[in-house]
Amino acid sequence: MASRAAVPLIALVLLAIPAATFAVSPVLWTLETFEDFEKGKPDGAAVAAGGELILAPALRPLKIAALEQTSEPFLWSQTVDGKGTLYIGGGNGGRIYRVSRGAAGSLYYETGDLAVHALAVDKSDVLYAATSPQGKIYRITGEAKGEVFYAPEDRYIWALAFSPKGELYAATGERGIIYKIPAKGKADVFFDSEEFHVVSLTFDQGGNLLAGTDGKGLLYRIAPDGRATVLYDSRLREVNAVVVDPKGVIYAAAIGQEGEISVPPPPQPQPPGPERETPPTSNRPVPPPVVIPGIESGTTATVTVTASAAGPPSGVSSLPRSEVYRIDPDGTVTTLWSSQNEVVYSLALDPSGRPVAGTGEPGRVRVLVGAQQSTLLAKLPESQVTSLISGQGQQMFAASSNVGRVYMLDPATSETGTYLSPTCDAQTISKWGRISWRASVPTGARVEVASRTGNSSIPDSTWSDWSSIYTNPDGSAVSSPSARFLQWRARLARPGGGASPSLLAVSVAYLPSNLPPILKRISVEPPGIVRERLPYAAEPDAQELAFTGIRVNPDTGALTSQPPQLSEKRIFVRGMRALDWDAEDPNGDVLSFDLAFKSESESSWKPLAKALRDSYFGFDSTQLPDGLYRVRVDATDAPSNPAGQAKTASQTSDPFLVDNTPPTVQVTARKAGKDMMVEASATDTLGPIARAEYSLDAGRFVPVAPIDGVSDSRAESYSFSLVSLRPGEHTVIVKVTDLLGNTGAGKATFTSD
Repeated sequence: MASRAAVPLIALVLLAIPAATFAVSPVLWTLETFEDFEKGKPDGAAVAAGGELILAPALRPLKIAALEQTSEPFLWSQTVDGKGTLYIGGGNGGRIYRVSRGAAGSLYYETGDLAVHALAVDKSDVLYAATSPQGKIYRITGEAKGEVFYAPEDRYIWALAFSPKGELYAATGERGIIYKIPAKGKADVFFDSEEFHVVSLTFDQGGNLLAGTDGKGLLYRIAPDGRATVLYDSRLREVNAVVVDPKGVIYAAAIGQEGEISVPPPPQPQPPGPERETPPTSNRPVPPPVVIPGIESGTTATVTVTASAAGPPSGVSSLPRSEVYRIDPDGTVTTLWSSQNEVVYSLALDPSGRPVAGTGEPGRVRVLVGAQQSTLLAKLPESQVTSLISGQGQQMFAASSNVGRVYMLDPATSETGTYLSPTCDAQTISKWGRISWRASVPTGARVEVASRTGNSSIPDSTWSDWSSIYTNPDGSAVSSPSARFLQWRARLARPGGGASPSLLAVSVAYLPSNLPPILKRISVEPPGIVRERLPYAAEPDAQELAFTGIRVNPDTGALTSQPPQLSEKRIFVRGMRALDWDAEDPNGDVLSFDLAFKSESESSWKPLAKALRDSYFGFDSTQLPDGLYRVRVDATDAPSNPAGQAKTASQTSDPFLVDNTPPTVQVTARKAGKDMMVEASATDTLGPIARAEYSLDAGRFVPVAPIDGVSDSRAESYSFSLVSLRPGEHTVIVKVTDLLGNTGAGKATFTSD
């Protein structure tokens, strides 16, 4: 029986929350979009492109004892022969594993090299393997039976492909050459690109070879006679995978940051090999060899795979960008999928011809179903899905790296699947309310939801056990204990051959513990600097106008819930002092502020302002005696909480000086020959004297320096000469300003001859 899918989930949860809890702002945590569900861990469940959980194709790890024993860190390549036998190439040991249909896997061949980067089978089901970094192609006819088929001068062989006529082609690195290899030890240069690396190969339906490069990110189409055209010039650095569907549509994956240039390491000597043939040569200079992560050093340690042939350049730490293109038979190119932080390592076609991408990190398998839309089939515990391939019938195989494992995606949908949600961080110990969900449940199918809670961000043994199954999708009280973190688990089940249920949304309501406000900073503005409110207000945020009785999916971290600030500018008003402060509330509550002050010589605080909502206050300091003062800001979240449940916080400013008394100035004048010598002394009660100026006979004021050269004390002396005076009476005024802008003046009147 289908559940009430038509009823909005949020409305159901709101109805389920007791009315009394609205006063303390409960929070509603909801997962209901593709991006929401993608953050969790599906196991046998798929995150559909439309944003719902459904049962996925069964994902079964293949048993390969030899692979488990060697702890192979990388699996680079796969191929399937006509009998449905799967071959997997790895590194660091250069081993090849085989899995026959219906049987356990085993070690098939050891190349003795470091990495098997490419595998292919011919029409007779003979296996060919290409290795790096010693550039060999092996022809393997049976278990532990093989020989070097061709060894070019190039150190890296990135891809192999057989043409419709059964001819073997190899894509190489360092000089970007594609070889056509008709027989053992013989090869022709089929295409000499202008790139250093050709990294991906496949044939289209017309027998043309498609080749992707590393460097400029070009996708070539090369005719059987060797004439090449650029099918697409990607803005990314490397076209690392390409497949063609039955209708002739080409899908290509590109990686690498836009404009990124490969920077190879210094050259390393190449050991001689008696079996190495001298291939046809290219006239282009040979670049230094590249490093394959975890291979050049010969180490067996697990490291992070980079999908680039040349590796990321020095100084680039972020993950490369990734794009998947669709190229229609008429040449139209569209970007089917892209990501700023997820790398596409492999591409394949599913049984219905849809492109499937293997990505990291972590390892994911996605079916690309439309522009920027995908269905997440699986999220693997390993870091990267480095190889995907379709098997016989409806099967697909996924090989992973870090560490190396092989999985089969069975076309038959699982009868059960589970999904673990991401953890909800309530920021503080919280009381959990009700959990509800919206689902489509066909007859006989089931959706079962349970929860657990704990106080560590990653669930561990300290968390509670899983709760019993919640049965009411319209809302059941969460039975898990109060805690900071919560995780829910959904189990989807269908009867044999029946339709899959789909889980569309899950919501959990919780009531956080009320935490005290946080006061981060109190600043005292310079004397006289205040903010003038303009006659218009800033446009309010839409959320400020909405109903705030319940918060939906708040951002993590501290929240603020202060009214929008009015537009303002700074002006100077003598005698005014102003303070501003930074305050926030972890619960997003509205805050109110009380201010108090006292002088440094006093012990009790006196009220300055009450119930402020703004985090700014200016006051007239001329009404205060001169001296050092402090201001205390007391914050409370009482506007958002019932009586008795409010929390408070306080912070005190640094001491600041109130000085409204101007300096006193004494001025004398005496004759000094034909000139007049003016001498002045200035004193201030508290602050240092900042500057002095004089004016003769109401003329403009001229700066004058103190006798000691620096204005930095409460008492300063000045001396200067007045020359070339006209005969008669004169008046000189000396004006002195202290550090807080108070000005005092003195004058002297004298007669010159």
